[in-house]
Amino acid sequence: MAKSAQSKQIEDALAPVVAYNKLFIDASEKTLALQVASIQKLAKIGFDNWSAVFNIKSPDDVKVYGEKQQAVVKEVAEIVTADVREIGELNQHFLEDSRKLAEDNIKVATAKAA
Repeated sequence: MAKSAQSKQIEDALAPVVAYNKLFIDASEKTLALQVASIQKLAKIGFDNWSAVFNIKSPDDVKVYGEKQQAVVKEVAEIVTADVREIGELNQHFLEDSRKLAEDNIKVATAKAA
């Protein structure tokens, strides 16, 4: 079944909105996946750390636990730093893709107006 001229016009008018929403959804999915993975990593570290607390039975265990905390803090800092960097990259890609989409839409609109 052929599209009517009116439905083609509506489809063409909404195309930039649809394209932008696709970009937004893709960026949101990637950001959410990153956040879920980060929460899982940090939760595992936290639970492992609590488990270590409950296994302390002697002064030597306290010493070992305390010494291990420096490594735990370093690991958490590395995870957070990597996540911040990756979110920044995701945001940068989204901004670049949005800008390119806007430029392309302006070119199309300008060409149609001419």
